[in-house]
Amino acid sequence: MRFTSKRRVIEIAGSKVGMARTKTGVVKLWAEDDIGLARGLGFAHAQDRLVQMMLVRLVGQGRLCECLVNDDETLEIDIFMREMGLSRYAKVEAVNAYGEGRSLGDAYAEGVNHWLGTNRRPIELMMVRYDPDWWTIADTILTVKLMSYVGLAQSQQDFEKFLIQAIRAGVPTEQLAKLTAPHLDGLDEATANLITKLRHVQPLVPEKLRFLGAAPTLMASNNWAVGGSRTASGHPLQCNDPHLECNRLPAIWYEAIMHTDDDYRIGATMPGVPSLVMGRTRNLSFGFTYGFMDMIDYFIEQCHGGSYRRGDSFIPFKTRTETVARKGGNPIEITIRETDLGVLESNSREPNLEDGFYLSRAWSAHRVGGAASLHALALLPKMTTVSDAQQIIREVAISCNWLLADRNGNIGYQQSGVLPDRSHSGLHPVPAWEEQWRWQGNVPQDQLNSLFNPPEGFLATANNDLNPEDGLLVINLPMGSYRVDRIRALLEECDECTLEDMRRIQNDLYSLQAERFMSVLQPLLPETFAGRLLAGWDRRYDRESRGATLFETVYHAILREVFGKGLFGEELWDATISSTAIVADYYHLFDEVLLGDDPSWFGDEGRADLFKRVLEEVLTEVDLKAIGPWGRRQQIMMKNIFFDGRLPRWVGFDHGPIELPGNRATIVQGGLFKSHNRQTTFTPSWRFITDLGEDRALTALAGCPSGRRFSRWYKTDIARWLSGDYKTLEADI
Repeated sequence: MRFTSKRRVIEIAGSKVGMARTKTGVVKLWAEDDIGLARGLGFAHAQDRLVQMMLVRLVGQGRLCECLVNDDETLEIDIFMREMGLSRYAKVEAVNAYGEGRSLGDAYAEGVNHWLGTNRRPIELMMVRYDPDWWTIADTILTVKLMSYVGLAQSQQDFEKFLIQAIRAGVPTEQLAKLTAPHLDGLDEATANLITKLRHVQPLVPEKLRFLGAAPTLMASNNWAVGGSRTASGHPLQCNDPHLECNRLPAIWYEAIMHTDDDYRIGATMPGVPSLVMGRTRNLSFGFTYGFMDMIDYFIEQCHGGSYRRGDSFIPFKTRTETVARKGGNPIEITIRETDLGVLESNSREPNLEDGFYLSRAWSAHRVGGAASLHALALLPKMTTVSDAQQIIREVAISCNWLLADRNGNIGYQQSGVLPDRSHSGLHPVPAWEEQWRWQGNVPQDQLNSLFNPPEGFLATANNDLNPEDGLLVINLPMGSYRVDRIRALLEECDECTLEDMRRIQNDLYSLQAERFMSVLQPLLPETFAGRLLAGWDRRYDRESRGATLFETVYHAILREVFGKGLFGEELWDATISSTAIVADYYHLFDEVLLGDDPSWFGDEGRADLFKRVLEEVLTEVDLKAIGPWGRRQQIMMKNIFFDGRLPRWVGFDHGPIELPGNRATIVQGGLFKSHNRQTTFTPSWRFITDLGEDRALTALAGCPSGRRFSRWYKTDIARWLSGDYKTLEADI
């Protein structure tokens, strides 16, 4: 390994690691092998993102009250995470970590701890007098489990809880079944009655979960790969733009350019994890979108005398008592009960459990999957072909749609996740004491969907329905197909695709959802100024668009009319819209009703007349001054994850306001909503484009390399990201 005078050389546990930065602040590492790179990456993450790493760890451990600040918000999170037991099971998995995951996990911890042992704490941690514990491989596995749960598996859980609360509120199950067809077809009257008898149902939106903003929340994304037969260079092109929460600083991802003696890694890493998560090597490029695999089910438990029913018998709960320490206050003891399936939802602050019916929450990656995912992610950059990488990726427990391309010209798709072997759709709770409904282990990973070199010459995913053709139900609630349909249409248009074409597609703002609705609404528009403005709208969600503002006003008014007044009740609907991501995630369910063939949703009035009435109400009396440009409706602050907007703006920890283009159904998502009582976003958090014939990539990050406010690298990529521009990350070869 050659070192130049421009590189800082650090010796960590026997590895010599070279470190430098690009002109835009992206860290560059050199080491003899991946063990050395893992040590160097741990050091770099601690140097630039220690506060982020410590917050994520403390969230997962349920120790915010103990270590940072003692208030009601942090207490709610601590109790929630203690009930989940992610840290507990991460420690168990760490004991059994194996192979490349074990090696890189331990080496990464050595790098983090080398920084901790030779540097002062960041000012944020000094302010709260928190001296971080040493990093361990268990902390890395905890980070992986949080990646899998927060915002991913949790989105499925939220919709299932939404249905449970709707049934308990008296919403007709026949209409709910139509809305989610065919997934509630098995919900019989007896089960629906049991749902109404549940003693304790935790609310969909816990009151205070602000610090969950520190967790690596992922959600929607796009990715695509184009085979060499359709590109101008003759080599595959591969593109990723994961959509997730961007109203935060620092960014979730941490870019890096890493070199071994015979290869390189360019792309996005996750602070806390010791290897590339998305990006490329000399021979392979890879990236993922959220796969919407249903990995969470609710079960109805009959409880009696501190036990739960199985068949005609009752089995004692696996019970543990945990103490939530509170900084400067009295600790709180909680009692957590687990069944053979998962965690019982009960009042954990009460030591005794009353007899009755309760919910248990089962998550297939609750007790397993973290170590296997770490091993697979550690091995992935060593793969040189798509087919070899597909075999490795199957072991990842996170629900993902992976797209890959290799230097030999191949492209491929691989589904990952831990799919329960169940006998029903998983969307509604079932009696856990009946054997037929309980999980029968997990579906073998070789049954997950996989594609190799499709005849079209390209692959694209955007959280859409990717159930295998053999009928295996992996996904019961995907997102709509608008984004992936638009990507495919644009890829079809270019026979010799170039990097410039990929840039254009990644920044596309045209909405097929709006096109579909406007074909129905156009003849019904009133002859008013607002009506004519909407009629002339180009269906694009750019920041200056007033038509986009009008369309969204109309769209939400129609949703409220049909589903608020007509099904859920206005109060429940308004709370759902304002405080959850239900519509942001699953809008296509409502779209299929609004544009479908079932007239029962529109009463005696009929669809056309109902739509016409709403259009006249919205577009006749509208205040023309209120028809502002779309960007004005899409203003956000990028808030520091530690202070969360509590400091004056002039201090410089926050950035903004900024205006987001796009919306839920455009390639550039610009979702802005509340989820778990926090304002959040779906936006392209990172853009990545590469040609496998070159040794570089084009990228843009929704933030910066460093999480330190007074670093020159704190906000360096924001302007580039907002403008749709790119920088070049290039390997030194």
